[in-house]
Amino acid sequence: MNEESAKHPAIKAAKMPVISRAEDRGESIAEMKPLLIGETSRFRGPLTDLAVELVQKSARFRGSLPESLLTSLADLVRAMNCYYSNLIEGHYTHPIDIERAQKNDYSKDVGKRNLQFEAKAHIEVQKWIDEGGLSGRATTAEGICEIHRRFCELLPPRRCASIPEAFLGSLRAFG
Repeated sequence: MNEESAKHPAIKAAKMPVISRAEDRGESIAEMKPLLIGETSRFRGPLTDLAVELVQKSARFRGSLPESLLTSLADLVRAMNCYYSNLIEGHYTHPIDIERAQKNDYSKDVGKRNLQFEAKAHIEVQKWIDEGGLSGRATTAEGICEIHRRFCELLPPRRCASIPEAFLGSLRAFG
């Protein structure tokens, strides 16, 4: 690796240590609002117009690409999403380890191997979703439960050992 590529933000991020635990500052989840733009917001119209324009341009761009390239890009984006999603969760799985997991080439290190199993399951479930597996159920309780069930089914039994079988693919009530 040359000196210039070592300065690249993605290279630096890949070398960052795992963040073991996010600090709980006692903030209410309501502070994440507004997750939706209010109907009376002066920004709603212009942002909606931009969203429609983005969808249109995206569809035109997608339509201009050969199918083989679309498949390769989709695979790459799923792996990237897996990497960053896991990083957010504090699960550092190097992109090379994710690629190896896709080829059933698992690490001898138990911790690394467990993360590889998780990454592979994540990508397979995302592919199922991308191929229409949820067909309009993405935001339903049934759809969310199916995502969870499929994910856990793809993990070795010992990886879901901490989740009671009754909870696999179902919602839990906390209270």
